[in-house]
Amino acid sequence: MKVYAPCFFRDFHCIGSDCRDNCCRMGWDIEIDQATYDRYKTLGGGLCEHITNENGEHYIMQRGGQCPFLNEQGLCSVLLEHGEDSISEICTQHPRFYEWFGGYKEAGTGLCCEESARLWLESAGKISFCEWETEEPDDDLEFDGELLGAVLKARGVLIGLLQSGEMTLSQKLKALLIFGLNTQEFDESGAAEDFYALAQEFEDIGNVKALIGQLGEGSFEDRLSACEKVLEYFSGLDYMKGVLPAAAAQIRGRLGDIIGAAKDFDKAFPQADGQLCAVAVYNVYRYFSHCARGVQCLPFIVTGILNVWFVRLWDILMWLDGKFDFRAQTDAVKEYSKEIEYSDNTAVLWEDVYTDSRLCAENLVKIAEV
Repeated sequence: MKVYAPCFFRDFHCIGSDCRDNCCRMGWDIEIDQATYDRYKTLGGGLCEHITNENGEHYIMQRGGQCPFLNEQGLCSVLLEHGEDSISEICTQHPRFYEWFGGYKEAGTGLCCEESARLWLESAGKISFCEWETEEPDDDLEFDGELLGAVLKARGVLIGLLQSGEMTLSQKLKALLIFGLNTQEFDESGAAEDFYALAQEFEDIGNVKALIGQLGEGSFEDRLSACEKVLEYFSGLDYMKGVLPAAAAQIRGRLGDIIGAAKDFDKAFPQADGQLCAVAVYNVYRYFSHCARGVQCLPFIVTGILNVWFVRLWDILMWLDGKFDFRAQTDAVKEYSKEIEYSDNTAVLWEDVYTDSRLCAENLVKIAEV
């Protein structure tokens, strides 16, 4: 099988007790596979006392908001005592993700992990991808091979655009939106041809800039109003912890100052835009290939735009408070990913792209200008 991934993928490893936000202390439900559960029954030592069964699925019960197998040094006692073969698949793989298409497999690491977020952001502007072969058998999930080729071509064009030095962050986000809206016109029977044609159109940056120019430029009041509406939407989502809703509340309270300070922030931290573009690259890379199975791509595009926009507002807020640096940027990206991407909010947001007027194209254009 051919594997395709960011070149830093194989460099990723869990930093364990050095992590400032250990995923074993997140309070997440930790599902374990049947083979691991069966092994725990043979190991004894009370391991199964910490495991519950819900609808046929096995979960490690949290204790005080953390995995009960975590020792005082923040390390996994099961791994230390019984070896890596004794921990569940999700523990060995998180935050890695995979997509399979026959004899082709894609891999990456999610932004909910601080070490993964660091790798993505440090690679800003130069994120590259590598291929290698494995002995894995081909996957048997259905997909359209011709459509996959077209989708991957389009994705490559968008990733190239996002890493181009010829456009501003605002232009790139608008370009993503225009691309996503155009896919709404695709006919299912001719989707592969349509993806190829749209990708070819977006390879010409001059043409893309012309399309963006047709959108015009909103006023300060337009941007303020659009941001208020979208932040109102975010206030209605469910969150695991208080970090993101607290940040959203602070942003709403100082929104005018934040939008007004955007240009000064860009002058003070010109590298921040590139790091936010890396977040957009991540979203396009991770989710766009789903379109090869007939899934609409607009929700992925919109959520990618929202990811960048929210973190950018948060960045500016931290800068105004004298608290912004690369670590703060990484933490903001990670917290957003944990609360939005790695939660039920993802499915809610994807559906609301089509139904909630606060996420309309007009508002997205305006928030992209911040």
